[in-house]
Amino acid sequence: MKNKKIIIISIVIIIILILSLGTYYIFTKEDKDTTLNLLEKQWIENNKNKVIDMGIVNEIPVFNYNGEGLFFDFLNSLEKITNLEFNKISYTIDSKIESPYAFKIVDQVSENDILIYQDNYVLLTKNKVKYSSPNKISNLRIGVLKNDLSGVNTYLSDAINITFKPYENIDNLINYINISESDIDALVLPKNIYLNTILTNQLNIAYNITELTKNYVLSLGDTDRLNDIIIKYYKKWSKENYEKSYNLHFASTYFKANNIDDKAKVQFRSKRYNYGYVKNAPYDLRFNDELYGINKAFVSSFASLANIEINYQEYDSINALIEDFNANKIDFFFDNGTNNQYNGDIYNTISVFDEKVSIISDINKKIVINSLNSLKNIEVLTLKNSQIDNYLSKNNIKTKGFDNINELIKNKNKDSVIAVDQIMYDYFSHTGLDKFKVDYQFTLPTEYRFIIRDINNNRIFGQFFDFYLSSIIEKDVISNGYTELLKINEKTVSLEIIALCVSCVIIALGLGYVIYRLVTLRKRKGKILTKEDKLKYIDLLTSLKNRNYLNDNIEKWDESEVYPQAIIIVDLNNIAYINDNYGHSEGDKVIKAAANILITNQIENSEIIRTNGNEFLIYLVGHDEKQVISYIRKLNKEFKELEHGFGAAIGYSMIIDPIKTIDDAINEATLDMRNNKEELNN
Repeated sequence: MKNKKIIIISIVIIIILILSLGTYYIFTKEDKDTTLNLLEKQWIENNKNKVIDMGIVNEIPVFNYNGEGLFFDFLNSLEKITNLEFNKISYTIDSKIESPYAFKIVDQVSENDILIYQDNYVLLTKNKVKYSSPNKISNLRIGVLKNDLSGVNTYLSDAINITFKPYENIDNLINYINISESDIDALVLPKNIYLNTILTNQLNIAYNITELTKNYVLSLGDTDRLNDIIIKYYKKWSKENYEKSYNLHFASTYFKANNIDDKAKVQFRSKRYNYGYVKNAPYDLRFNDELYGINKAFVSSFASLANIEINYQEYDSINALIEDFNANKIDFFFDNGTNNQYNGDIYNTISVFDEKVSIISDINKKIVINSLNSLKNIEVLTLKNSQIDNYLSKNNIKTKGFDNINELIKNKNKDSVIAVDQIMYDYFSHTGLDKFKVDYQFTLPTEYRFIIRDINNNRIFGQFFDFYLSSIIEKDVISNGYTELLKINEKTVSLEIIALCVSCVIIALGLGYVIYRLVTLRKRKGKILTKEDKLKYIDLLTSLKNRNYLNDNIEKWDESEVYPQAIIIVDLNNIAYINDNYGHSEGDKVIKAAANILITNQIENSEIIRTNGNEFLIYLVGHDEKQVISYIRKLNKEFKELEHGFGAAIGYSMIIDPIKTIDDAINEATLDMRNNKEELNN
């Protein structure tokens, strides 16, 4: 009876738990389209006839300007999806907002705020210039609003020889810089708040002060249920619509400020623009018929902003690209060269890079570079016709140019000195240039730019693209480009892992079969096979390993990741002469004596092989070039004591990375040996 009661109580508890969980699920399950749950829908039903005050800062370009903008797009969508009604109360930027629910601009974001956008201050100039960091800014008298002076002074403290002139209001500041004889060279303002002012006065954004910000927020009130509704729906809306809405209103602001009418907008957007590029990671890299890289990040981001289409055309060399550019087959390209000849007018955008150059060399190469003068007697590998190539050539430095970075990396060796920009080195420092170190850095006096064919059909494109490049925080876009490239690398690694797994399975099956066959044959042949195995790799005259051993081990040596490695080739001199004049037995005697010298002087981690009649090969692991040369000198001294006194010619080759194969090293060492033999004969 007692057990029966326990069972009944347990069943009742389980039923209560199931009902409780079911009820909780029903009331909290969110609608896929609205993000609302049953409790929130019930709250809306009870409050849909109430008008909710929403304070809105007016005349903020892109977000709220004359009743249009991103914030209005969100608010209208929220009203439509919930049937709630908001009383939109406009305020000026300096007014106090009374409504607890409000779109406003604040210095600090509180826990009760939803961050909509973070605006930053910018340095504005009349002339077209771009600074990559505060320490590049110099010799300017800068106008600022009095309330902003302290913050601006803090974040431009690294600038050189600048002074500030404070103003009470924006009108006085703008009027003063537009005076032809004004002593103000630049001014600092929040970028988006004064976007119309910047555009209509044709001011240039010279530097983004990213640390000095204004925050656009939606402040929430005391109604928790309404707060939950707004927070959840904004999260959904921003994920699906924020970028589209921002791009639409930014472009609209640009067109209105520049008096671009509807006909011109249609012409601008109806053309498909052609971007030409030479494959040079991390700037431009094609993978699976899709372009990736830093430049793609800039170009595609602008295409989305402007609502235009862009085609991407790859070229093998910059010369082929320029030829098509001059033939009007492409509209624009990224230019990091200086010797290009253009047919017709061109439009140069501002630079979004800092043009820092790295001079690099092999980690084992002992070289001191304190200035460009240190490179006077050195051949430097560069990209052909690049600004780096041209700048070094103008400074009387010998260069060897390649069409793209892949060709340069393919042709480098342990003695190479290479000049590439810092962004390119950062990307390849973990792959193709991972064995190279930075010896010296300098900044180019010229800039990397996008070049646009200056024809009527491209005029809006060129000016809009240029303004976009000046307005963005370029480091964020560069980071996005890098991220996409890393995704490619991850895909490549994933494919390599899959291929490796498949290969391992095939190899395992193959090895299993080979082992099975060997065991079977061993059972059949017994002692005879064992003897043959031993004799297969032994040179009968010298008891050293023979060419069979070399052939069967080259692949294994190639797969070794222990560096440095070395190949030494030893060729005994005049063995044929000894055979002809003293008999083959005398020649064999000299060969055996040479083998004994090699065995007696063998160093650790080495293999000695007789490869043919009078030639030996030595494979070494873990010995640097200095040790190898010392070892060769010792062998040369010993070989001079051989009977008849002809000695030997010796050549060597170092392997310091996986690019050089064992076969490459054998060929290089053989060539070195022959050169040494010719010197001996002469």
